[in-house]
Amino acid sequence: MNIFYYIFIALAVYFSFRYDGIEEYDRRKQHRLWLLCIYLICLSGFSYGLGGDKFDYMKEFEGYPNTFSEVGNFIWYNVMLKGKMPLWTLVNLICKSIFHSFYALQFIQSTAVNISICYIVSKYTHRYFMFFLIYFLSLKFFVFNTEIMREGFALSFVLIGLHGWMIGKRWLYFLTLPIGLMFHVSALTALIFPFVKFRVSWKTLIYAFLISFALWVLSDKVLGAVMVSVLGGLGAMVQKVMFYSIQASTIFGFLRSVITFLIFPFVIMFTVMQNETSDELRQKQEKLISFMVVLAILASSFAGFVRLYNTAIIFYLISLAEFVWSLFGTKKLFIVRLFTLVGTIFLTFLTYIIHYNTTNTYYYDFFFPYTCILDENKDVYIREAAHLEAVSSEEQDNNVRNIE
Repeated sequence: MNIFYYIFIALAVYFSFRYDGIEEYDRRKQHRLWLLCIYLICLSGFSYGLGGDKFDYMKEFEGYPNTFSEVGNFIWYNVMLKGKMPLWTLVNLICKSIFHSFYALQFIQSTAVNISICYIVSKYTHRYFMFFLIYFLSLKFFVFNTEIMREGFALSFVLIGLHGWMIGKRWLYFLTLPIGLMFHVSALTALIFPFVKFRVSWKTLIYAFLISFALWVLSDKVLGAVMVSVLGGLGAMVQKVMFYSIQASTIFGFLRSVITFLIFPFVIMFTVMQNETSDELRQKQEKLISFMVVLAILASSFAGFVRLYNTAIIFYLISLAEFVWSLFGTKKLFIVRLFTLVGTIFLTFLTYIIHYNTTNTYYYDFFFPYTCILDENKDVYIREAAHLEAVSSEEQDNNVRNIE
């Protein structure tokens, strides 16, 4: 059923050539934007066993009761013992009691995530369909819709809140942030957003790199102090924070992270900002770059904090769409921009080919070939085995800090 992937890619390529150059409002372009949005919703909503973490969500769903009689106790149980936030539990309970099907849950989640992302895209770039290609081929579409479903729910509200802040509707930020938090604690990263606004220049990249390196060097001691003085105690939430916080990286891992999350994204977002003719949009882009830089410093310095970066990644992909579209439009820093694009593609390719020895599978096998609810073939459970191998590899001793 890979034909569904090929149709989406073909439509995105055709629409990009046909409409991405149009910068004024165009009714047909808007129609095509939401057409592909609906396509993505259906692609995820009608999928079967797509991804790795999806199997954990499916098993968890089967454990939910069919009635609301114990909803309060069940929410409390999930928060305290599993670290699952209340609204995620509530949505599961609603889908289980009304529809008795996990497919209802994944369709609702896909709808929330992709409508939110497409709305933000319509507000921050004219290159809608170039974004769709990047969103899909970078596998971020699959990540938000299958791998981190709870976080994807949170992101759908956080994105709207960040947009509300930037257009002066701060009430929208304060409304959506708590909702996002009730789906996943990652929404807390949005609390940084109002406070990060600084002038961005090439020097910013140098300072950010130096801060990242210093934090990486000192991270064992810093995290040791935090774990002991701040996060002491028991509970699922604390255990999760502890696990992600003690993940370690070598100097090569640090360099790859800082290139992936800081250097290439900064070059892309900053050059797009420099070429922007609208003063209003330039101010928004500078705000977003400063937000990205702060999250990139954390993601590069502390290996377990990589997921914090997800809050800024959609805005980065939007800039990447503009960056690709305008690559040959100017000669300024052309070699640097071309190298950055090639490097970004190469790093994405390295993600595709992550190998799992036990199952002899690769990361892309989680999403390829496409599997649909019309054909519930049990062969997809090879993905569950690969996912278990991937998770267990994260817990090896050589990946953990020696915190005293």
